[in-house]
Amino acid sequence: MAPDASTGSSACDEARTHSDLAWIQTNVFTPSCALAGCHRTPAVSAGHLILDPGQSHGQLVNAPSTSATTWMRVVPSNAAKSYLLVAMGGQAGPRPSDGLMPLGSQALCTEKLDAIQRWIEAGAPP
Repeated sequence: MAPDASTGSSACDEARTHSDLAWIQTNVFTPSCALAGCHRTPAVSAGHLILDPGQSHGQLVNAPSTSATTWMRVVPSNAAKSYLLVAMGGQAGPRPSDGLMPLGSQALCTEKLDAIQRWIEAGAPP
């Protein structure tokens, strides 16, 4: 995957040592997803998914996907069954009809996707 231009390679390098939601929120969700018209309050579009700080865990973990109805957004300890990684291009599965996330931006770097996968595999703690 191409480097993430929105935060530069330093955040991608830093991602190698993280698997916690606080870091993912600050370095992935807030700058890349929780934007006006995307996954920010109010989320009247974008699958009604809100990724604002303090809300992302409850919106993701054990929540059904609205894009792929047979999937859950995040299944704790099971990244292979978590649609979040599919939607971001981090694993195989039914792609979102409007494109990979973050929509309209460069793909997240592999290191950030790996941090999200490690968080999920660790049980997706808050």
